[in-house]
Amino acid sequence: MLSFDSKPVAIAVIHLPNLRRIAFEKRVDDLVRYIENEVRIVAEAGFDGVVIENFNDKPYGKRVRDPEILGLASIALYVARKNFDGLLGLSLLRCSAVEAYRIAYAMGADFVRVNTLVETIATDSGLIEPTAPELAELRIFMPGLKIFADVLCKHSGSLDLLLRFVTNLATNRGDWATILRETIIEIVKDLTERGCADAIIVTGGRTGEPPSLDLVKLVREATSLPLIVGSGATPENVEKYLRYADGVIVGSYIKKDGRAGNPTDPERARKFMEKIKKLKRSS
Repeated sequence: MLSFDSKPVAIAVIHLPNLRRIAFEKRVDDLVRYIENEVRIVAEAGFDGVVIENFNDKPYGKRVRDPEILGLASIALYVARKNFDGLLGLSLLRCSAVEAYRIAYAMGADFVRVNTLVETIATDSGLIEPTAPELAELRIFMPGLKIFADVLCKHSGSLDLLLRFVTNLATNRGDWATILRETIIEIVKDLTERGCADAIIVTGGRTGEPPSLDLVKLVREATSLPLIVGSGATPENVEKYLRYADGVIVGSYIKKDGRAGNPTDPERARKFMEKIKKLKRSS
């Protein structure tokens, strides 16, 4: 059951090995063992949740279409669900929201992460349009899954932010910084009111980079939805973010050598959760 009642919520990212190679070499059993080990590590560290992500499948297409890749992602999520009782989610890069939603629903997961729910973004995968309209019918006929939606997602430029800012600049009085703040608030409100997000994720510009604290504060002011810091969290900086956010998704820090895409390092995972548990006790 998805809940932010016990704050802060800490969600670990499990970066899958390259699924194209797994499929080519027919190493499904290796994938199963990998997921079992990863889940055991994060569970022993005390994480509240896990999100499965095909991080090592880069370069990413706009959407995952290959049946073998979708099949392997399904297997990974199924194995994780069988071995982990906490929150479970799926992220299919670059923005395969419909595919992720269908898989997550079938495998009994709790949420999906969606890079672009109401924004159009420019990325190294091309222009990606909002996915909220495609998800609308699924959310009626496959109910119960939550959508964790990025705002101003990392590794992208928001065309919505740019064009709304220009429009607001042309039609409103005020300095550019104030108008930029108001434009970001508009997008967050659209995520909340029109995109029907269940939680909002704020990230830095790239994988492993922390977001601006001012941006986290601004998003917090703009929505009452659960707010999650989605990149760059470490034991050293997480406390300042959790003054405003309800939870954190951590990938890079807990990996071997602190590098995204590597297997999870048990000691790094334990160290991160020691900090989170301390914050839980003091809240």
